[in-house]
Amino acid sequence: MNRRSALAAGTAAILGIGGCFRPSGSSNDDDGPEREPRDDDGPEREPRDERNAPERTGDSGMVVFTYDDGAIEDYTMTYPVHERYDVPACIGVCPDLVQLSDDFLDPNHVGELHDAGWEVMSHTNRHRSVGRILLESDAEVGHDRIYVQANRHGDHVGDPLVLFDGERTVEATVAGKGSDDKGQYIRLEEPIDQPLDATNPAYVRYTESFLRTILSDSKRRIEDWGIDVTGFVYPYGRTDGLAESLVPEYYDAVPNYRTGVGGINPIDDLEPTQLHRRYIETDRSTPDEIEKFMATVASEDVLGMVGGHSEYDTLPAERIEFTIETALDHDLRIVTLQDALTELGYLD
Repeated sequence: MNRRSALAAGTAAILGIGGCFRPSGSSNDDDGPEREPRDDDGPEREPRDERNAPERTGDSGMVVFTYDDGAIEDYTMTYPVHERYDVPACIGVCPDLVQLSDDFLDPNHVGELHDAGWEVMSHTNRHRSVGRILLESDAEVGHDRIYVQANRHGDHVGDPLVLFDGERTVEATVAGKGSDDKGQYIRLEEPIDQPLDATNPAYVRYTESFLRTILSDSKRRIEDWGIDVTGFVYPYGRTDGLAESLVPEYYDAVPNYRTGVGGINPIDDLEPTQLHRRYIETDRSTPDEIEKFMATVASEDVLGMVGGHSEYDTLPAERIEFTIETALDHDLRIVTLQDALTELGYLD
């Protein structure tokens, strides 16, 4: 079993559910097509001290590294790599999952990373998808199953939902999930009392009051650990719908409003809650693509954003090292998102 599968299985066993993360090897829903994993992490490099790298200046470009989910690998693998280069990163954590099992960070780990200069962001309280999700077929009166494009709600029994198609709105409560020959479905506590037309199209999301609770509670609980939270990371890359307008009420910055679009954020048109991120995992970016990305950040007036999941087999220490080395080779400063936005005048 690989690292990703072990994490998902451990979480599912503890929560008594089907797991709150994607299966191993699957992608965020809005991240574009998947690529086959690659073993090639780029050419071997001499130790940095032997390469006579050019002196870095205060005008050099900036790149931000972000890691999602609060997996223990953020501390045991990713942190030591960054420490060797004396560069920080950002982590998105879920307070309900922190200290849930040995698969996740505990508050002491989070505090140590923060004290070392890392930024801590909210990733919701239990990796809940705050964006809306399409219904795959009509929902008929008397039915207690709704078929969805991606089942991101069915794990969380008791959560309040809103189903809507542009004409009708129906409130419901999660009772579970499943799949059959029609696809994957959310099971509801009560059959719906109004029909929904999926061709309109129709969607499912959390109620507004519950979305606000998710956004405010996760921020408050991290701040209770003595950490200032300004950033929010969307779980599953799901950003569409009501969440787009609510997130900026609670957070000043979002590193993954869009992914799969290059991770290049022009500074003269920067919207801190709508930043783009490039995944550096081996099935998402080739070494050449990372090299070109860093060259672009170095040569243009942009903020670079990269990210990944430390618990994935496709993000080994060697890939993190390669990406950091490539950024430093291009005379880029690796900073937290808070520091970047403060320097650019977007945060006090």
